[in-house]
Amino acid sequence: MICEVLCFLSLAISFYALSKKEVEIKVVDVKLKKERKKERKRYILIQVIAEDPQKVNEVCLDNFVKEAIKEVYGLVGLALSKPKVVYLDLATKMAIVRTTLEGVKPLASALLKKEVGCGTRLRLVPLRAFGTFASARERIPEFNKSLEHP
Repeated sequence: MICEVLCFLSLAISFYALSKKEVEIKVVDVKLKKERKKERKRYILIQVIAEDPQKVNEVCLDNFVKEAIKEVYGLVGLALSKPKVVYLDLATKMAIVRTTLEGVKPLASALLKKEVGCGTRLRLVPLRAFGTFASARERIPEFNKSLEHP
């Protein structure tokens, strides 16, 4: 009750003070930063290591990636990164996952944590992020050579 009375008195005093003085209002034109219409995407090249590679497919891998992010960062992290498996080649054991620019680091860290999925033991190792799908896909043979054991 006392707070309400004090609030009312302070408002009454300020209105009284404003009515006695002339106040000049100046409008300043400020340009705000434009929002991006198009979302910036990144493509992460991932090495797929599985005990039973026949059980791994694109849909299963997509669910595995989404579950990994949801376990570590929750639904907010999943909405931030928007992951989607866009390429999977089991012959070279490589996959490409599309994500947002802000979701690159959360995606990479979440993939390292999860070990079981698609009905087998599965490990996804993020190798590098690229700006376009074409650049990620053309670098697959280069990474494949460096990952082969002599």
